[in-house]
Amino acid sequence: MQERDKRRLAIGAIIVALSAAGGYGGYRAMERAGPMLSTYGNEVGGSFRLVSAAEGAVSDSDFRGRWMLVYFGYTHCPDTQCGATLKAMAGAMDLLGPRYRKVAPLFISLDPMRDTAEAMRAYTLRFGPRIFAMTGAPNMLRAVTAEYHAPYVRHEGKDGDYSMEPSPRIVIMSPEGRYAGTIQSDASAEEIAKRLNDLMAAR
Repeated sequence: MQERDKRRLAIGAIIVALSAAGGYGGYRAMERAGPMLSTYGNEVGGSFRLVSAAEGAVSDSDFRGRWMLVYFGYTHCPDTQCGATLKAMAGAMDLLGPRYRKVAPLFISLDPMRDTAEAMRAYTLRFGPRIFAMTGAPNMLRAVTAEYHAPYVRHEGKDGDYSMEPSPRIVIMSPEGRYAGTIQSDASAEEIAKRLNDLMAAR
């Protein structure tokens, strides 16, 4: 009986090892082939496949039925830029009242090397629980920023330090995943809430 159990454990270990190797090989193949995304015919915006701050895969389709506010930045960004934008986005959710449930404010980090899931969670929680944080591999981020007409620029600093260029605009996507316009990243919470209320009222 013990010999049979040992054989089963050995076979199980081999299967797990092969599965892991296959999964890693598939991931590397996808990296080499590049991301497969679609603009859905949008002038701005489209599909994405990223990793959330909850350490799970996330895609644009997860937010269907909600207005998406898409903003690109990073956690080491000055508070006068990314912090101010996220604070305004979170404040707009408060101003919307129950309508906030129809909106998904997204923060996409351009700095996956430093912005781990834990770092993104800690950062976005400063602005409340309603911001969805995510990032992805550099090749995926390049493709997504190209879709959303956002910069993907790294500025080198001293002693190996660097900064990324946050987006000057928040892209608004409709509940159907269609491009609905933009709003400047320095807009106030009141301006963002008004824009969303106007879009919702026009439907």
